[in-house]
Amino acid sequence: MECTNVEDRLSEYAEKSLPAAEMAQVAEHLHICTNCSALLEEMRLLLLSCKSFPSLEPDLNLIDRILLRTSGKPRTRSWRERLHQYVFQPMFTPRFAVGAVLSILFVVLAAHLLRPHMPVMASLFSPTEWIRTVDNGVQGIYARGLKAYGAKNDFQASFTYYKNNVFHKLGFMIEQLDVPVQTNGKQKSGEPRQQQEKAPNQKSSLLLLPTA
Repeated sequence: MECTNVEDRLSEYAEKSLPAAEMAQVAEHLHICTNCSALLEEMRLLLLSCKSFPSLEPDLNLIDRILLRTSGKPRTRSWRERLHQYVFQPMFTPRFAVGAVLSILFVVLAAHLLRPHMPVMASLFSPTEWIRTVDNGVQGIYARGLKAYGAKNDFQASFTYYKNNVFHKLGFMIEQLDVPVQTNGKQKSGEPRQQQEKAPNQKSSLLLLPTA
């Protein structure tokens, strides 16, 4: 086998993808030809260098721009990428660092100022105090309801009393009204009801009202 034929088959020989007969022929030629053996060694070193070279990952923003321009749809991001983009990445920005420092200083200053009142605040925010406050509020609402109910009953009793009193007075006034009486063809008025003579065919003004 000539060198040109062996050079064409060196990559396949290194990958061991040639048939068995051709593998034997190439091996026999390499055992004799130093140039082809040196070329094979260089190819193996190059493959080892390529394998040892670190793989470079493209920028995710570049991939997003390519997908948006080609397919029009953004890339589906994992939870890890979203967490890194929206949580960890902003944490290392100068603005977030300044805000975090100011927040810590504010908390420390507030704790220092409120330290004398801590026992009182702890008692206010305790569950027992909350239950007591809620109980007092419920009792207050119940007491107001009782007062409103009593006021309603008092108003109703007063209204009933005044209503009955007014109706009694109106009935008494109607009974005391003068009733005209025909005497010798003339009508008299101004005399009390007890002094007026009633004819059998005469009726009082009360009887003129419609009967139920």
